Amino acid sequence: MYRTFLFLLSLTLTACAFYPKVSERQEYAQQCELLTRQLELESHQLNMSNSCAGLDGEAGLVCLAALGVVIPAGTILVSGSITLAGNTLHWLEYQGRCPSSFLRKELSTL
Repeated sequence: MYRTFLFLLSLTLTACAFYPKVSERQEYAQQCELLTRQLELESHQLNMSNSCAGLDGEAGLVCLAALGVVIPAGTILVSGSITLAGNTLHWLEYQGRCPSSFLRKELSTL
């Protein structure tokens, strides 16, 4: 039962990797002369179908678990953190440079 669960879990998640990518919608980048760009996460399916071929027993299960859990979870944690930090910097730069930003509008009313 446990091995079947691990096998099915690895099949559903296996060979997915996530990475940060510059978003195609950069609404204010040119207008406000922003140095940073908005990021988004993109997924990519890797071809690792033969990676665990020939491994049986526990070695095969460990290989499938690594490909099915460790790689996707690791890449989404690292890439998600990079994307979050990059978008935070982008938002802060937007708030400081663009006259149409919320903070600049509120400061101008004072």
